[in-house]
Amino acid sequence: MTYHKRPYSDDTNDLETCNTYSPWAKYIDGTTGRRSDAAHCYIYNQAQNPNLQVWVGKRVTRVIFEDKRAVGIEFTNDPVSCPDADQSLTTVKASKLVVVSAGAFGSPAILERSGIGAEAVLKRCGIKPLVSLPGVGENYTDHDVVLVPYLAADEVVTMDPLWRGEESATKDALAQWTSNGKSLIASNGVDAKIKWRPDSDELKAMGSAFQPRWNEFFRDRPDKCVAIFSLIAGYIGPLFGTIPPRNYMMAAYFTLYPASAGSVHIKMDKNGKEALDFTTGFLDDPSDIVPINFAYKKMREIYRRMPSYRGELAEAHPKFPEGSAAACGEASGPVDLNAPDIIYTAEDDAAIEKYHRDCVQTTWHSLGTCAMKPRAEQGVVDARLNVYGVTNLKVADMSIVPKNVGTNTYSTALLIGEKAAMIIAEDLGIDIV
Repeated sequence: MTYHKRPYSDDTNDLETCNTYSPWAKYIDGTTGRRSDAAHCYIYNQAQNPNLQVWVGKRVTRVIFEDKRAVGIEFTNDPVSCPDADQSLTTVKASKLVVVSAGAFGSPAILERSGIGAEAVLKRCGIKPLVSLPGVGENYTDHDVVLVPYLAADEVVTMDPLWRGEESATKDALAQWTSNGKSLIASNGVDAKIKWRPDSDELKAMGSAFQPRWNEFFRDRPDKCVAIFSLIAGYIGPLFGTIPPRNYMMAAYFTLYPASAGSVHIKMDKNGKEALDFTTGFLDDPSDIVPINFAYKKMREIYRRMPSYRGELAEAHPKFPEGSAAACGEASGPVDLNAPDIIYTAEDDAAIEKYHRDCVQTTWHSLGTCAMKPRAEQGVVDARLNVYGVTNLKVADMSIVPKNVGTNTYSTALLIGEKAAMIIAEDLGIDIV
């Protein structure tokens, strides 16, 4: 007997597999229990390389140009991380190339401070335009995520004691990890997932609002999942520290290709200081809320059938009307596998939508604000990372990604870095083979 029947695989981390349950793989060595990260693999092992210098606590103010050729950068001490440091400006000259790699927020801001961007944005900030490039800061995209907490049985193992900082649990887990690389310290509590595409019955249940988006983007692309459903063994969220110290678990659902887009630009605040003018765009397109609303219902049914289920953390769920069949609360155990699904009324659906519009959040997968597209389509860089309209200037980070990606963007960022190194080496005549 099964519920939400889908196949299972030990590994679905390819570019095609969807609708298959699997473990959630991590950048953690299964033997040592240590995370593999970019700093150790690309920077710390270059300590003896005289060609690499890493200056921390600095903030790039702008790229310096001679005519339209990038010849260096101007920077200062970062006022956030180094508030007491001298804020005078320093310049560094570049004889061959300047590469901006400040992410989806930092890179467009640096370009705009350098006079590259939409003329209206530059004019508002009193910046002399160098190149009109209206795509700078546009096309902001992310993965929408909602985390919904449930109550878990006392006897199950969760991350809660560690996340609450309970001394005995932390001490024991750290001792085991130090000894053999095992224990909960070597996990983030996210161990299972499905890359979900709706079947015909689910599409029907989702209604007509999602159908155009399905037909236009998903239907003929079987490798594109609509969302990831995952289980998290513990609770950490806005109620952390205010709820009873017991076992929890969370349902997490991420939509991977939302149609909505936002923007990131610089602006001047009322005190004449620079700030970010950030519009997320989350859920602006009416199709984006539909799979999120459906995910709440489907994940709730899955959780209700799990042996560890002991009800919902009601204060962190939708506020259903009094007397609703969807009302949340503590339970003595799971429902039968064949129990009927909860029936939601129109008022219940409205409560779910309001909940999601209040609670949807970033997955910290921001991208797209210096998109690699044709200039006529609001592109900012070409296929070799060159910023349009100037020379000797490249951008290499997640801001160049023109469309969303169905993955954790850490993997994509590593790929961009590797490919950028090859492109830069080719441009400079360096043999790296």
